Amino acid sequence: MQGALWLMLWTLLTLVEIQLYVHSPGIPLWQPVALVAISALTVAVWLLVELRSQRYLQPALEPGRTWLLHHLRRLPLVAIGYFVIVFGLRQVSFALAGATYVHLAWSPLILYESVKVALFYCLWLGLVYGTLSLLHWREQSARLTEVQKVLIEAQLSRLQAQLRPHFLFNTLNTVSALMHSDVRRADGVLANLGELLRASLAAGQRDAVPLQEEIRLLGLYAEIMRERFGDRLVLEWDVPESLLRSEVPAMLLQPLFENAFKHGLERSRNAERIRVSAHQDGRALVLEIHNTGSVLAADWRAGVGLSNSLEHLRVRFGSEGTCELATGADGGVVARIRLPLTEATS
Repeated sequence: MQGALWLMLWTLLTLVEIQLYVHSPGIPLWQPVALVAISALTVAVWLLVELRSQRYLQPALEPGRTWLLHHLRRLPLVAIGYFVIVFGLRQVSFALAGATYVHLAWSPLILYESVKVALFYCLWLGLVYGTLSLLHWREQSARLTEVQKVLIEAQLSRLQAQLRPHFLFNTLNTVSALMHSDVRRADGVLANLGELLRASLAAGQRDAVPLQEEIRLLGLYAEIMRERFGDRLVLEWDVPESLLRSEVPAMLLQPLFENAFKHGLERSRNAERIRVSAHQDGRALVLEIHNTGSVLAADWRAGVGLSNSLEHLRVRFGSEGTCELATGADGGVVARIRLPLTEATS
């Protein structure tokens, strides 16, 4: 749009200046060239001065009518200045060349030039307004993008802050139970807990991690829980090596994995199975945590773990990230996560 206005401005300027000479083939070529050159030089110098000015930044661009009326007040001054300078230079240049500058009578000439300058000045204001509006829009867009990024980072930090205390609480409960029965085993669990906390805190410093890192955290947690439940825990992993480099939000699976223990093993006296799997579905990565020992009630509501996972996915992927609970094919409950499949960069 700005380019079209700019081209129109100079095209009209050229056509208007030479139109009186187009139908007079006997006139030397240098005369219409001189007319265009003088007008173009005058306008170019004026534009250089205008572009260095800050006046077009005032008033505010919105509303546009107020901005336009504010700058139209300068039109009489611009018209007088253009008329005096351009016609003065034409008279001088033609006189120096030994020719006579022929133009309309002064009355119609002044009216004609006033209309012409008004047209050019309005085109110029349109060009300036369009350019400033575009720059303002780009600035606002960049600022909005930055604000959204900050908000997303803040939301992710808040979610991770919610996950860590819950995660630590469940793990320390396991240590507390073992302290009353086997100090040596409790010491081993504490050692595993230290490694797990270091790994989880390191993961919490990043928004996203490779799936391999998430699986490693689940494995550390499972080793601690195995000390508590012994042979009652049947743990299965089905994660293809080709998907281990896939990028997932940090600490995404941990709350769902904890829920599998909380609602499965902790509420059952039998051996129960927990299965962690991953597969590719088109351009999506599907992660599942399936536990036996519990059923999905008809009136179930999302708890802290599921809510945090849902929020994690919503903040990062919008509608492309989903998390749902369903009844497993062979009973129990399966938590299923779906998100875009992308490979981690580090």
